[in-house]
Amino acid sequence: MKINISPRLTSNNFNINDFEIDEKVLNIKSKIIDCYSLDNVNAVKTNNILNLNIIDNNKYGIINFNLESDLVESINIDIDKDSNYLIDYSSKNNCLHNGIIKVNVKDNVKANIIVINNLNSESINLIKFENNVYENSTLNYLIVDLGGNTSISNYYTKLIGNNSKNNLNSIYIGNKNQVFDINYLIDAIGKNTLSNIDVQGSLKDEARKNFKGTIDFKRGCKGSTGSENEYCILLSDKSISRSLPMLLCTEEDVVGNHATASGKVNDKTLFYIMSRGISKKDAEKLIVKSNLNNLLSIIKDNEIKEKIEKLIDKKL
Repeated sequence: MKINISPRLTSNNFNINDFEIDEKVLNIKSKIIDCYSLDNVNAVKTNNILNLNIIDNNKYGIINFNLESDLVESINIDIDKDSNYLIDYSSKNNCLHNGIIKVNVKDNVKANIIVINNLNSESINLIKFENNVYENSTLNYLIVDLGGNTSISNYYTKLIGNNSKNNLNSIYIGNKNQVFDINYLIDAIGKNTLSNIDVQGSLKDEARKNFKGTIDFKRGCKGSTGSENEYCILLSDKSISRSLPMLLCTEEDVVGNHATASGKVNDKTLFYIMSRGISKKDAEKLIVKSNLNNLLSIIKDNEIKEKIEKLIDKKL
């Protein structure tokens, strides 16, 4: 069956909604969540649902999932005070992860959420994000998508309140025959909302990626602005990058822009770095990492930032 389908005619016309997966995978069941650890977070567990609340909002609330087998789970986060969360998925064994993260950001709140996919290289990662952002609130998301043989992510935000904001930053790095299917959608509903989607990544070997990003300016969202940017560095002639940023609009008083690009490492830049005695492989790593610095700079916790940098360095 086809999954992660963006309900847009343009997507179908560009053959970018063609990802299929065995229906049996979606129906798999797992035991009640018992593979996680918490730091600075209270959790109420009901079956495969975790309801989370941060303890000290001056620190990151950290949820580490260490999968030893398949996992199906749902995470609910109601944010009524400034909060920072890190959700980290990792595994040593091949497994299936099928999860959903639901976030409600209440009035006058700022929330920062980081999600890391560091699953085993032969695993399957299916993850969905559902967010509601209310009056005068900001939701900042960083998704670091590294693991799994197949990683499919679906992100949906409703900017319900006036002056609500969603900044979505995303990093992906693919190698071997890895596949990413990325579908991001933000609905601007309230007045004077702000939507930003910034996606940066690299592909080598025979890795491939589909990116569909949509900002939908709904009627009544006067004064809203939105932008999309996606850039992919291709480190192999066999890797494939397909991108389709879209802006939809039923309101006149809005501003939106989008851009997407992909290309190989600049030969002059590569030659300059290698002339300093650096190998081609290490030179390419430096170029890719420098391209990610702007997204990583939003992480204020040095320990978490260093951890992500090490994961990226290992993947490259």
